[in-house]
Amino acid sequence: MTNHLAIQLKNVRKSYGDHEVIKGISLDIHHGQVVSIIGGSGSGKSTLLRCMNFLETYNEGEILINGQLLGYTRGASGARKLAPDEQTRQTLSGVCMVFQQFNLWPHMTILENVARPLQLVRSLTRLDAQRRAMLQLERVGLAHKAKTYPGQLSGGQQQRVAIARALAMEPRIMLFDEPTSALDPELVGEVLKVMKDLSEEGMTMVIVTHEMGFAAGVSDQVIFLADGIIEESGVPEQVFSQPQSPRLQNFLSTWKERSAESLMG
Repeated sequence: MTNHLAIQLKNVRKSYGDHEVIKGISLDIHHGQVVSIIGGSGSGKSTLLRCMNFLETYNEGEILINGQLLGYTRGASGARKLAPDEQTRQTLSGVCMVFQQFNLWPHMTILENVARPLQLVRSLTRLDAQRRAMLQLERVGLAHKAKTYPGQLSGGQQQRVAIARALAMEPRIMLFDEPTSALDPELVGEVLKVMKDLSEEGMTMVIVTHEMGFAAGVSDQVIFLADGIIEESGVPEQVFSQPQSPRLQNFLSTWKERSAESLMG
């Protein structure tokens, strides 16, 4: 199993009716890699990420997680059909996703928010679940908030709880869908620090992000999507310092202008 790629996409396509959002994307992601996906609004970034977790079905191609076909089976004729739910859950057992919104239960303490899924999904006892939850809250710097409720935390702290909840499931692969986009600017750094720590620990991560500086600093590979295709990809130094595609050049110049304006403002 360790010889397999963590995630492999082969000519993946996704449509909503007549509108094709993902137009034949192929991509290899190795274990321990950090891959950032950047691009403008409507480029297909989040849709592609959701396909990797089968929150969106894909219409054509293949997505393999640790060498296992995600969401589908193939018959003797080669025709594919939806896989049984249990098979898909098994394929995704080592994958967790962190969303833009925190999705915490407001009536439960922070500790319970992290521990409860372990009881429901992994069938841990309440005590064992809380022990594991505390370890992950310590990991994101929030053990001292264990008895508080989501409404008593800042947005950055709530997102760190969401990351702790995902980590408690002991994933091998983590998917992040613009995890800082709902945060006030002054709270972004604390979430990015946790993610940077994870990258340094060797977690396989795929990150849809608007934080270009973060993507440049932690990524092994940066993917620039435009109109549902990979317009350009490479190591951060090449993508950010020597972009080849005019569309990427324009995207980065717009980002730099916004960054300059925010600094002046």
